[in-house]
Amino acid sequence: IMDNSSLTSNTMLKLEGFSLTPNLASLMFVLTLIVFIPTIAANAMVLGVLVYDKKLYEPMYLLLWNLTINDLIGICSIIPRILMDLLSTTKEISYKNCFVQAFFVHTYGGVSYTILAAMAYDRYIAICNPLWYHTIMTKRAIAMLSLLVWTIPVLLVMTLLGLALRVPLCRSILQDATCNNMGILSLACANITVNNIYGLGMSAVLNAIVIFSVIYSYAKILISCLTNKHAESKSKAVHTCSTHLLIFIIFEISNLFLIISYRLEKISINFRLVIGMIFTLIPTFANPIVYGIKTQNIRTGIIRMFKIKIS
Repeated sequence: IMDNSSLTSNTMLKLEGFSLTPNLASLMFVLTLIVFIPTIAANAMVLGVLVYDKKLYEPMYLLLWNLTINDLIGICSIIPRILMDLLSTTKEISYKNCFVQAFFVHTYGGVSYTILAAMAYDRYIAICNPLWYHTIMTKRAIAMLSLLVWTIPVLLVMTLLGLALRVPLCRSILQDATCNNMGILSLACANITVNNIYGLGMSAVLNAIVIFSVIYSYAKILISCLTNKHAESKSKAVHTCSTHLLIFIIFEISNLFLIISYRLEKISINFRLVIGMIFTLIPTFANPIVYGIKTQNIRTGIIRMFKIKIS
């Protein structure tokens, strides 16, 4: 048994990662890199224009700051590690860095839920109560909403990993490419019932609240659109809502698969890792396009920013 109190920050844990032939590992590296670089670029571009263009210092765009920053946290805490391990024969991570990575991975997941719920509410107010939008969604209200979006997941994750720190470990091989709560608990040689109850309970409650918020908001939006006499505005709103819902559904399904896969021994590690990459790559790639670049004001801001830089 490795007593956690005797573990130092330099104690090394092994990551199994993908079980691939060298050729397949190289192919996976190239494909992942092809998606990773444009995703970083798109998020950085959207964040850059939000910082640069003072015309975008409006409540409706302030929530996008949170989404973009969280996407960068998510992809930067997961994908570089996977890319490194795909080309490496020695797949190790220190005990301290493992918990640091797990913190950012779970924070990314939690904030993704809360921010998508907040943005759904923002769209609901904007479309269903446009005359009241600036009265309800003030900068102060957005600041409070942003604080909640980050504080709730961070506190939940700190409790989750705090419970994991108390569990004695008797193994040092993680059957994963990245560190996360379930991966760390798989190294335990003590009863982890409390950890499982808290982890599942936290996921269930957070999911229930967010799913209800998203479904309620978009249902109201769709009803409002269907009763709208202007065909053009109706079509535009329905298209926007359906795109946002598609991203949320992909995120929700991949997360559900991840939770289930850690509790089913017959599921291969490669399958679980691919689902984990989908959980990270698709939303972080799609979000800056759907919520950012496709928005007229942001698109105009990007063009204006590059014109000034070129000139």
